[in-house]
Amino acid sequence: MRKVVAVLVMAAALIGSRVHAAATFQYLFDFNNSSSILTSVSSNGNVVVGQMPSGGTYVPCLWTQATGLVSMGRAPHLGAGGTALVSGDGSVVAASIGSPDSSYTTQGRWTQASGWQELMPPAPAGGGTLDGAYGNVFGLSGNGQTVVGLYSRPGPGNRAHASKWTKATGVVDLGGTVTGQASRANCVNYDGSVIAGWVEAPTGNWRPAAWDNGSLKLLTNFDGSGLVRPYPLGDGEVRAANFSGDIITGFSRDSLSGQRAAAMWRRTNGVWGPTQILGWVNGTQPPNSSSSGGINIASSVSADGKIVVGYCSFDGSQFGTTGLVWTPATGVVDVNVFLANNGVLVDPNFTIQTMVAVTPDGRQLFGYGQKLVSPYTRRAFKITLPGTLDAPPPAAVAGLQLAAPSPNPSSVRTRLEFDLPSAANAELSVFDAAGRRVATLVQGDLPAGRHSASWDGVAAGGERVAAGLYFARLSTPQGSVSRRIVRSN
Repeated sequence: MRKVVAVLVMAAALIGSRVHAAATFQYLFDFNNSSSILTSVSSNGNVVVGQMPSGGTYVPCLWTQATGLVSMGRAPHLGAGGTALVSGDGSVVAASIGSPDSSYTTQGRWTQASGWQELMPPAPAGGGTLDGAYGNVFGLSGNGQTVVGLYSRPGPGNRAHASKWTKATGVVDLGGTVTGQASRANCVNYDGSVIAGWVEAPTGNWRPAAWDNGSLKLLTNFDGSGLVRPYPLGDGEVRAANFSGDIITGFSRDSLSGQRAAAMWRRTNGVWGPTQILGWVNGTQPPNSSSSGGINIASSVSADGKIVVGYCSFDGSQFGTTGLVWTPATGVVDVNVFLANNGVLVDPNFTIQTMVAVTPDGRQLFGYGQKLVSPYTRRAFKITLPGTLDAPPPAAVAGLQLAAPSPNPSSVRTRLEFDLPSAANAELSVFDAAGRRVATLVQGDLPAGRHSASWDGVAAGGERVAAGLYFARLSTPQGSVSRRIVRSN
């Protein structure tokens, strides 16, 4: 299996800042289908699991350097719910699996010695099959001893409930919900003591929740009373827990803007603090007060809480997504911008669709994306960071602003608006991912205030550019600022 390492250094003039640390970007493997996904990584980054299409459903799959990508079998009945997870040492996998005769779906746990073990039946009291499924897997503890997710509760007025499995207890209801109210456990820390996910509000919206040593804690005051301004804080869910369980991440609605933002919760002396809105990728903001806009989800966090990865959707759907990275120094940024600021440019014909995992030490970040040209290959990749990313971001030029391009991604004309704090000689140009100037949109002396321009995907020579990643850069004698543009011709 051939590896391709792309380590390209972007000129400081392109990104308007000093490249302060080098990182590497490495393709790990190609999936067998453009619908396959990467879902979980071991603590040392050597074992990767995911899901791949098989016969109209999805089966868990596993990759190591030695084995390559292999199917783990046991396709779920009637499609796939849940996700595939791997333990910290890479020896245990958990996923939703089908029964040997494909008559039902259940929670499964795999080891090299024993193969797949069905965790249900028996189901907890009131449990059974619903639409052919006893339940689904959504989380696995780092030590591989606790599997979490949900179990089905058939019958009038019943909804699925969050569940936990250990060898000693079997699958049990995590509790804290009532008839007509659903819940789900999405993640669990290393030793299984902290489990987190969501619990429905009476209106059906999800609200972030944690089961801390068995006790349910609702992490926001959201009561489902309506998503109108001023927004209640904050519907959402928890997606990831760090090693100790003292830091959990996911998303929650910002009470001021209504933005569905990447969020974090910290536990100090056994007490969960308030929701920390980490931020969102520019371009995902709601366009007006009646729209939900995009969504930003923090789906993995390092042990010390200093690196968070995830993804955003610009319109709230599963399409038009990109990866995101958060650090205390940078805030939430598009992963392409994060890479550029750390000396890496990705092939312009490859689009990053999501970031899935960060190892506990914060040194390795994993995700997947897809080629923008036929045959549109889905690829898993790894970003390796230097020992520290604590260098502060470049100081911004007060008042110099380049708004998020709109629409973005785009196959038509992209609008670019910018603000100058004072009269200046300004240039607004577009560069490709290799740092080559593609087109100059604005050049000359401009007064202070708001200005606008647009780019129709045509290069300076009159030819239409290929689909891929580009950067718009606004430059003045006082400084510069850049924005990412994705062309989807």
